[in-house]
Amino acid sequence: MISSKTSTSEREDKKQPVRASCYFGNTRLLPLLDAFAKEIEGVRAAEDIEYIHRMRVASRRLRAAMPLFSSCFSQKNYNRWSEEIKEITRALGEARDTDVQIAYLTKYEKRTEKAWKSKKPVREGNAPTLPAVQYLISDLQKRRGNLQKDVLSALDSLEKSHAIDDMRDVFCQPLPPVRGELKRSLAYGISPVAAQRIEERLCTLLAFEPWVSHPEAVAEHHATRIAAKKLRYTLEVYAPVYRLNLKKPISRVKALQEILGDLHDCDVWIDTITRLLLRERSFLRTENEEKRPDTFTLSSLKLFLAERERERQQLYRHFVRYWASLKRTHIGKNLRLTLDSGRKNSFRPHAPVPEDEIRTAVNIISEDFPGGQKHSLHVTKLSLMLFDSLQPFHKMDAKDRFLLECAGMLHDIGWIKGRKNHNKRSAAMILSDERLPLDLSERGIIALAAFAHRGSAPPESQGFFYLLSSECQKKTLQITGILRIADGLDYLHLGTAQEVHCVIGEEEIACDVIASADVSVEKQRARIKSDLFIRAFGRNLVIR
Repeated sequence: MISSKTSTSEREDKKQPVRASCYFGNTRLLPLLDAFAKEIEGVRAAEDIEYIHRMRVASRRLRAAMPLFSSCFSQKNYNRWSEEIKEITRALGEARDTDVQIAYLTKYEKRTEKAWKSKKPVREGNAPTLPAVQYLISDLQKRRGNLQKDVLSALDSLEKSHAIDDMRDVFCQPLPPVRGELKRSLAYGISPVAAQRIEERLCTLLAFEPWVSHPEAVAEHHATRIAAKKLRYTLEVYAPVYRLNLKKPISRVKALQEILGDLHDCDVWIDTITRLLLRERSFLRTENEEKRPDTFTLSSLKLFLAERERERQQLYRHFVRYWASLKRTHIGKNLRLTLDSGRKNSFRPHAPVPEDEIRTAVNIISEDFPGGQKHSLHVTKLSLMLFDSLQPFHKMDAKDRFLLECAGMLHDIGWIKGRKNHNKRSAAMILSDERLPLDLSERGIIALAAFAHRGSAPPESQGFFYLLSSECQKKTLQITGILRIADGLDYLHLGTAQEVHCVIGEEEIACDVIASADVSVEKQRARIKSDLFIRAFGRNLVIR
């Protein structure tokens, strides 16, 4: 079993990790920052709407990427930079949306006039929807002028804060050559975090599937678009980790995002015109009101609204067909396979690491929370007793026993920042710690066991579970089930339960607990947490 004793010099040598995540983050963040900053002058001049479009996209990408590497910056700097980018994104977003609407109406006006005049017999006058378009363009142009003031104000605030210069100073720090410890850390530490974050975004997107078949679910379709956008940006950040840079899944998610964007634009038009018509219907009209649409324009707006509703129906059908095509091509399953098998060699361990070396790393990581080591050691001891007693039944091997050992030692390291949600923090720390020389599947089993050890949620509630093979999923459930029971038997952190021995029956597993004092509270806690054990092993559990 893992020992809690490590020499001071060894601990000092190995406690500080090589920050491969920061190395990787700088290579990804600097190009995003440059793409953002180079558009500033063009946005100020406001002579071409493409400047604000490119800067808005760059700000969104930067804003999506920075949280992935937040641990590389001081909390003060990260909060300040995030707030500045958030403000400029908001200002750019409103202005860009207005530009898009004006550009759409301008093209629509030309297309409609051309179609109207080409009809035979030739009709006099203008197309019926032209008054509506002209009214909307005039209103949007006035609004765009006011929004430009907000954009300029946000840019002034950004420049006064020197946030771009400060970020560039950090992102441009000289990068060491990729060799030795850094090369090893890149191989072990980047892909588990990349897989976890991509899987989380994928699960969020796929969770909206029930709403695809509901044409009236406007808000849910918009949320689906946002989920697709966040998945796409996360894929782009971690693309260098994988062969072919994830081009195929990125292109598919981008196409989905664009379809949903067109659908959302249509919904915005429908909402805008509907509100306008309802407002006009509720007001009395007086003479000489030039700013309000006249009755002819109102009729034209109704025709334009009807067109937007028909187009919305067509776009919705396109969305449904495209979603069905994504399901047929198994985008989720294929992406999950890529997150493991599709990694480049530089992000994949080249040789197995001896167990003694892994034990040393686990011990060092567990010492980050010394207050929990006594409990972790005791839970690990009880876990291994349960494993050995049940071995003829579960038939897991020595490697699985070692993974349980690691999970026992690391399941409570999240306590370093408090009790609340410590299981989630423990799992995140296990997946991201570059000192731990374990590959994706092994980390995943240990992290999922740590996440689910409290009993409040099963391992399946975490997306990372579905990155594992079916065999590893089964082992995860069994290892977690054992860890839960052991953790329950030391619920009060007193170490009272000394031994546990199990007898395997046809319908139940009976476990006898040998203790130095009364452990009725601990036994009851273990029973409460036994649901996963019963499901994983297919036997009722009796704790005596």
